[in-house]
Amino acid sequence: MPSSASARTLLCGLLLLGSNSLAEGPTGDTPEVPRAAPPLSGMPARRLNLDHFVGGGVNPTVAEYKVRISDTRRLGQSEELLWRDTFLGLGGQVRLNPCYAAVGPMVNWQPIAVFNLKALVDAYGFFGTAGMLQSFRSPLDEYSDAVQRANTASQQTYGTLGWHAMLQPTLQAQVGPIALQNVVTLDYFNMRLRGDDTLWYDAGPDTLLPGRGLMLTEEVNLVYFAGPLTLGATFRYLLPFYDEENFRPGEDVKAANNANMRLGALVAYTFKDGGYSSFNHPTAFLTATWHVRHRYRAGQETSQAIPFVGLGFAFQQDFVF
Repeated sequence: MPSSASARTLLCGLLLLGSNSLAEGPTGDTPEVPRAAPPLSGMPARRLNLDHFVGGGVNPTVAEYKVRISDTRRLGQSEELLWRDTFLGLGGQVRLNPCYAAVGPMVNWQPIAVFNLKALVDAYGFFGTAGMLQSFRSPLDEYSDAVQRANTASQQTYGTLGWHAMLQPTLQAQVGPIALQNVVTLDYFNMRLRGDDTLWYDAGPDTLLPGRGLMLTEEVNLVYFAGPLTLGATFRYLLPFYDEENFRPGEDVKAANNANMRLGALVAYTFKDGGYSSFNHPTAFLTATWHVRHRYRAGQETSQAIPFVGLGFAFQQDFVF
Protein backbone atom coordinates (compact mmCIF):
# COMPACT_ATOMS: atom_id res chain seq x y z
CA MET A 1 0.00 0.00 0.00
CA PRO A 2 1.25 3.49 -0.75
CA SER A 3 1.31 5.99 2.06
CA SER A 4 -1.39 8.65 2.50
CA ALA A 5 0.69 11.32 0.78
CA SER A 6 1.67 8.93 -2.00
CA ALA A 7 -1.91 7.94 -2.77
CA ARG A 8 -3.02 11.56 -2.73
CA THR A 9 -0.31 12.75 -5.10
CA LEU A 10 -0.65 9.80 -7.45
CA LEU A 11 -4.41 10.01 -7.83
CA CYS A 12 -4.48 13.80 -7.98
CA GLY A 13 -2.59 13.47 -11.25
CA LEU A 14 -4.68 10.57 -12.46
CA LEU A 15 -8.01 12.19 -11.79
CA LEU A 16 -6.73 15.45 -13.21
CA LEU A 17 -6.09 13.73 -16.53
CA GLY A 18 -9.29 11.71 -16.47
CA SER A 19 -11.64 14.53 -15.50
CA ASN A 20 -12.28 18.15 -16.24
CA SER A 21 -9.09 19.36 -14.68
CA LEU A 22 -6.44 18.83 -17.31
CA ALA A 23 -5.59 21.96 -19.24
CA GLU A 24 -9.14 23.02 -19.04
CA GLY A 25 -8.95 26.72 -18.97
CA PRO A 26 -9.98 28.08 -15.62
CA THR A 27 -12.45 25.38 -14.64
CA GLY A 28 -12.27 22.60 -12.18
CA ASP A 29 -9.66 21.55 -9.67
CA THR A 30 -7.69 18.46 -8.78
CA PRO A 31 -9.76 16.43 -6.31
CA GLU A 32 -8.44 14.92 -3.12
CA VAL A 33 -8.63 11.15 -3.06
CA PRO A 34 -9.54 8.25 -0.79
CA ARG A 35 -6.36 7.00 0.85
CA ALA A 36 -5.09 4.92 3.74
CA ALA A 37 -4.64 6.93 6.91
CA PRO A 38 -1.05 6.69 8.18
CA PRO A 39 -0.10 6.32 11.86
CA LEU A 40 -0.36 9.63 13.66
CA SER A 41 3.34 9.53 14.46
CA GLY A 42 4.10 9.71 10.73
CA MET A 43 2.02 12.84 10.09
CA PRO A 44 3.70 16.23 10.59
CA ALA A 45 1.73 18.70 12.67
CA ARG A 46 2.48 21.34 10.04
CA ARG A 47 4.12 21.29 6.63
CA LEU A 48 4.48 23.36 3.48
CA ASN A 49 3.27 21.14 0.65
CA LEU A 50 3.89 21.63 -3.09
CA ASP A 51 2.14 19.38 -5.63
CA HIS A 52 3.48 19.55 -9.20
CA PHE A 53 1.76 18.19 -12.28
CA VAL A 54 2.53 18.28 -16.01
CA GLY A 55 0.55 16.44 -18.65
CA GLY A 56 -1.31 16.42 -21.93
CA GLY A 57 -3.95 14.57 -23.88
CA VAL A 58 -5.81 14.21 -27.17
CA ASN A 59 -9.50 14.12 -28.18
CA PRO A 60 -9.66 16.96 -27.21
CA THR A 61 -6.08 18.27 -27.30
CA VAL A 62 -4.95 19.62 -23.92
CA ALA A 63 -1.70 20.36 -22.05
CA GLU A 64 -0.89 21.99 -18.72
CA TYR A 65 1.57 22.54 -15.89
CA LYS A 66 0.11 23.10 -12.43
CA VAL A 67 1.67 23.73 -9.04
CA ARG A 68 -0.36 23.86 -5.84
CA ILE A 69 1.16 25.34 -2.66
CA SER A 70 -0.43 24.80 0.74
CA ASP A 71 0.40 25.39 4.41
CA THR A 72 -1.16 22.18 5.76
CA ARG A 73 -1.86 21.63 9.46
CA ARG A 74 -3.02 18.47 11.20
CA LEU A 75 -6.30 19.08 13.03
CA GLY A 76 -6.35 16.37 15.67
CA GLN A 77 -4.44 13.84 17.76
CA SER A 78 -6.84 10.90 17.52
CA GLU A 79 -5.76 7.43 16.40
CA GLU A 80 -9.36 6.51 15.49
CA LEU A 81 -9.80 5.73 11.81
CA LEU A 82 -12.30 8.51 11.07
CA TRP A 83 -10.41 11.27 12.90
CA ARG A 84 -6.68 10.70 12.52
CA ASP A 85 -6.39 11.87 8.87
CA THR A 86 -7.80 15.37 9.29
CA PHE A 87 -6.22 18.63 8.18
CA LEU A 88 -6.67 22.23 7.04
CA GLY A 89 -4.66 23.58 4.14
CA LEU A 90 -4.44 27.26 3.13
CA GLY A 91 -2.61 28.22 -0.02
CA GLY A 92 -3.08 28.67 -3.73
CA GLN A 93 -2.28 27.34 -7.16
CA VAL A 94 -0.76 28.48 -10.45
CA ARG A 95 -1.62 26.96 -13.84
CA LEU A 96 0.18 27.52 -17.12
CA ASN A 97 -0.42 26.22 -20.63
CA PRO A 98 -0.13 27.53 -24.20
CA CYS A 99 -3.56 29.21 -23.93
CA TYR A 100 -3.66 30.98 -20.56
CA ALA A 101 -2.23 31.61 -17.10
CA ALA A 102 -4.30 31.34 -13.90
CA VAL A 103 -3.54 32.04 -10.24
CA GLY A 104 -5.63 32.17 -7.09
CA PRO A 105 -6.10 31.23 -3.41
CA MET A 106 -7.38 27.87 -2.20
CA VAL A 107 -8.72 26.28 1.00
CA ASN A 108 -8.59 22.51 1.54
CA TRP A 109 -10.42 21.22 4.63
CA GLN A 110 -10.81 17.60 5.77
CA PRO A 111 -12.59 17.52 9.15
CA ILE A 112 -13.15 13.75 8.96
CA ALA A 113 -11.42 11.07 6.89
CA VAL A 114 -14.43 10.35 4.69
CA PHE A 115 -15.19 13.98 3.76
CA ASN A 116 -13.12 16.67 2.08
CA LEU A 117 -14.14 20.19 1.07
CA LYS A 118 -12.15 22.38 -1.26
CA ALA A 119 -12.84 26.01 -2.27
CA LEU A 120 -10.94 28.00 -4.87
CA VAL A 121 -11.06 31.39 -6.57
CA ASP A 122 -8.70 32.21 -9.42
CA ALA A 123 -8.13 34.97 -11.92
CA TYR A 124 -6.82 34.20 -15.35
CA GLY A 125 -5.81 35.68 -18.66
CA PHE A 126 -6.07 34.07 -22.08
CA PHE A 127 -3.31 34.88 -24.57
CA GLY A 128 -5.38 34.41 -27.73
CA THR A 129 -3.07 31.55 -28.79
CA ALA A 130 -3.40 27.83 -29.62
CA GLY A 131 -7.00 28.19 -30.78
CA MET A 132 -8.29 29.75 -27.55
CA LEU A 133 -10.26 31.68 -26.57
CA GLN A 134 -13.30 31.22 -28.81
CA SER A 135 -16.73 32.52 -27.85
CA PHE A 136 -20.25 31.85 -29.16
CA ARG A 137 -23.66 33.48 -29.01
CA SER A 138 -25.91 30.48 -28.28
CA PRO A 139 -25.74 26.94 -26.85
CA LEU A 140 -27.16 25.80 -30.19
CA ASP A 141 -24.14 27.13 -32.14
CA GLU A 142 -21.76 24.57 -33.65
CA TYR A 143 -18.43 24.24 -31.79
CA SER A 144 -16.95 21.04 -33.24
CA ASP A 145 -13.21 20.62 -33.79
CA ALA A 146 -13.70 21.50 -37.46
CA VAL A 147 -15.55 24.70 -36.57
CA GLN A 148 -12.85 25.68 -34.08
CA ARG A 149 -10.09 25.02 -36.61
CA ALA A 150 -11.90 27.26 -39.09
CA ASN A 151 -12.33 29.96 -36.43
CA THR A 152 -8.63 29.79 -35.64
CA ALA A 153 -7.68 30.02 -39.32
CA SER A 154 -9.90 33.09 -39.74
CA GLN A 155 -8.35 34.68 -36.63
CA GLN A 156 -11.50 34.67 -34.54
CA THR A 157 -9.63 33.70 -31.36
CA TYR A 158 -8.76 36.46 -28.92
CA GLY A 159 -7.21 37.19 -25.54
CA THR A 160 -9.35 38.09 -22.56
CA LEU A 161 -9.59 38.16 -18.77
CA GLY A 162 -11.93 36.62 -16.24
CA TRP A 163 -12.29 34.85 -12.93
CA HIS A 164 -13.67 31.58 -11.65
CA ALA A 165 -14.86 30.19 -8.30
CA MET A 166 -15.18 26.54 -7.30
CA LEU A 167 -16.73 24.60 -4.43
CA GLN A 168 -15.92 20.88 -4.30
CA PRO A 169 -17.25 18.49 -1.63
CA THR A 170 -15.85 14.95 -1.79
CA LEU A 171 -16.96 11.70 -0.15
CA GLN A 172 -14.23 9.05 0.02
CA ALA A 173 -13.61 5.65 1.58
CA GLN A 174 -11.03 2.88 1.46
CA VAL A 175 -11.23 -0.79 2.43
CA GLY A 176 -7.94 -2.63 2.12
CA PRO A 177 -6.44 -1.93 -1.32
CA ILE A 178 -9.73 -0.64 -2.81
CA ALA A 179 -10.71 3.03 -2.66
CA LEU A 180 -13.93 4.72 -3.77
CA GLN A 181 -14.48 8.44 -4.24
CA ASN A 182 -17.43 10.63 -5.23
CA VAL A 183 -16.60 14.21 -6.20
CA VAL A 184 -19.19 16.92 -6.85
CA THR A 185 -17.84 20.18 -8.29
CA LEU A 186 -19.79 23.42 -8.69
CA ASP A 187 -18.03 26.04 -10.82
CA TYR A 188 -19.02 29.67 -11.39
CA PHE A 189 -17.56 31.70 -14.27
CA ASN A 190 -17.32 35.40 -14.96
CA MET A 191 -15.77 35.91 -18.39
CA ARG A 192 -15.17 39.04 -20.44
CA LEU A 193 -16.46 37.94 -23.85
CA ARG A 194 -16.45 39.70 -27.20
CA GLY A 195 -19.49 41.50 -28.61
CA ASP A 196 -22.83 39.91 -27.71
CA ASP A 197 -21.36 36.44 -27.20
CA THR A 198 -22.55 34.73 -24.01
CA LEU A 199 -20.65 31.40 -24.11
CA TRP A 200 -17.09 30.17 -24.53
CA TYR A 201 -15.45 26.83 -25.27
CA ASP A 202 -13.14 25.17 -22.74
CA ALA A 203 -11.17 22.07 -23.75
CA GLY A 204 -11.22 20.41 -20.31
CA PRO A 205 -14.99 20.24 -19.89
CA ASP A 206 -15.06 20.00 -23.71
CA THR A 207 -18.26 21.99 -24.04
CA LEU A 208 -19.71 25.51 -24.22
CA LEU A 209 -19.66 27.23 -20.83
CA PRO A 210 -21.65 30.31 -19.79
CA GLY A 211 -19.73 33.57 -19.72
CA ARG A 212 -21.50 34.27 -16.44
CA GLY A 213 -22.99 31.17 -14.92
CA LEU A 214 -22.61 27.71 -13.44
CA MET A 215 -21.38 24.24 -14.33
CA LEU A 216 -21.91 21.04 -12.31
CA THR A 217 -19.61 18.02 -12.51
CA GLU A 218 -20.11 14.61 -10.91
CA GLU A 219 -17.17 12.18 -10.78
CA VAL A 220 -16.98 8.65 -9.39
CA ASN A 221 -13.58 6.95 -9.15
CA LEU A 222 -12.79 3.36 -8.10
CA VAL A 223 -9.12 2.39 -7.70
CA TYR A 224 -7.05 -0.61 -6.64
CA PHE A 225 -3.61 -0.20 -5.06
CA ALA A 226 -1.07 -2.95 -5.86
CA GLY A 227 2.15 -1.69 -4.32
CA PRO A 228 3.60 1.02 -6.59
CA LEU A 229 1.03 0.19 -9.28
CA THR A 230 -2.46 1.70 -9.26
CA LEU A 231 -5.34 0.55 -11.46
CA GLY A 232 -8.77 2.10 -11.60
CA ALA A 233 -11.96 3.12 -13.33
CA THR A 234 -13.40 6.62 -13.60
CA PHE A 235 -16.78 8.09 -14.57
CA ARG A 236 -17.59 11.76 -15.21
CA TYR A 237 -20.83 13.58 -15.97
CA LEU A 238 -20.71 17.29 -16.76
CA LEU A 239 -23.65 19.71 -17.10
CA PRO A 240 -23.41 23.44 -17.96
CA PHE A 241 -26.35 25.61 -16.89
CA TYR A 242 -27.78 28.11 -19.38
CA ASP A 243 -30.18 31.02 -18.85
CA GLU A 244 -32.58 32.49 -21.40
CA GLU A 245 -30.09 35.30 -22.05
CA ASN A 246 -27.65 32.70 -23.44
CA PHE A 247 -30.07 31.97 -26.31
CA ARG A 248 -31.06 34.07 -29.28
CA PRO A 249 -34.65 35.38 -29.29
CA GLY A 250 -37.00 32.63 -30.40
CA GLU A 251 -34.61 29.72 -29.81
CA ASP A 252 -35.81 26.68 -27.90
CA VAL A 253 -34.07 26.80 -24.51
CA LYS A 254 -34.74 23.06 -24.08
CA ALA A 255 -32.91 22.14 -27.29
CA ALA A 256 -29.37 22.54 -25.89
CA ASN A 257 -27.43 19.26 -25.85
CA ASN A 258 -24.04 20.23 -24.42
CA ALA A 259 -23.80 17.94 -21.39
CA ASN A 260 -21.25 15.15 -21.73
CA MET A 261 -20.29 11.88 -20.07
CA ARG A 262 -17.06 9.84 -20.01
CA LEU A 263 -16.24 6.38 -18.72
CA GLY A 264 -12.78 4.83 -18.71
CA ALA A 265 -9.72 3.38 -17.03
CA LEU A 266 -6.47 4.61 -15.52
CA VAL A 267 -3.10 3.16 -14.61
CA ALA A 268 -0.18 4.70 -12.74
CA TYR A 269 3.20 3.77 -11.33
CA THR A 270 4.92 5.48 -8.39
CA PHE A 271 8.69 5.09 -8.64
CA LYS A 272 9.47 5.64 -4.97
CA ASP A 273 7.90 6.66 -1.68
CA GLY A 274 10.13 9.30 -0.15
CA GLY A 275 7.82 10.16 2.73
CA TYR A 276 7.55 13.82 3.70
CA SER A 277 10.65 15.03 1.85
CA SER A 278 11.71 17.68 -0.66
CA PHE A 279 11.16 15.29 -3.60
CA ASN A 280 8.79 12.40 -3.21
CA HIS A 281 6.24 10.18 -4.91
CA PRO A 282 7.24 10.74 -8.56
CA THR A 283 4.42 9.15 -10.51
CA ALA A 284 3.75 8.53 -14.20
CA PHE A 285 0.24 7.76 -15.38
CA LEU A 286 -1.97 7.01 -18.35
CA THR A 287 -5.72 7.33 -18.68
CA ALA A 288 -8.25 6.50 -21.40
CA THR A 289 -11.88 7.61 -21.11
CA TRP A 290 -14.53 7.01 -23.74
CA HIS A 291 -17.26 9.50 -24.61
CA VAL A 292 -20.51 7.84 -23.58
CA ARG A 293 -22.34 11.08 -24.34
CA HIS A 294 -21.06 14.04 -26.33
CA ARG A 295 -22.43 16.31 -29.03
CA TYR A 296 -19.58 15.46 -31.43
CA ARG A 297 -17.38 12.66 -30.00
CA ALA A 298 -19.90 9.87 -29.46
CA GLY A 299 -20.12 8.91 -33.14
CA GLN A 300 -21.51 12.11 -34.66
CA GLU A 301 -18.17 13.48 -36.00
CA THR A 302 -15.57 11.43 -34.11
CA SER A 303 -15.91 7.69 -33.60
CA GLN A 304 -17.05 6.69 -30.13
CA ALA A 305 -14.29 4.07 -30.20
CA ILE A 306 -11.67 6.83 -29.99
CA PRO A 307 -11.09 7.76 -26.31
CA PHE A 308 -9.65 10.79 -24.65
CA VAL A 309 -6.09 9.64 -23.89
CA GLY A 310 -3.92 11.45 -21.36
CA LEU A 311 -0.32 11.09 -20.19
CA GLY A 312 1.26 12.86 -17.26
CA PHE A 313 3.80 13.06 -14.46
CA ALA A 314 3.40 14.33 -10.90
CA PHE A 315 5.59 14.70 -7.85
CA GLN A 316 5.29 16.20 -4.38
CA GLN A 317 7.46 18.31 -2.10
CA ASP A 318 7.01 18.61 1.68
CA PHE A 319 8.89 20.93 4.01
CA VAL A 320 8.12 20.04 7.62
CA PHE A 321 8.08 22.77 10.28
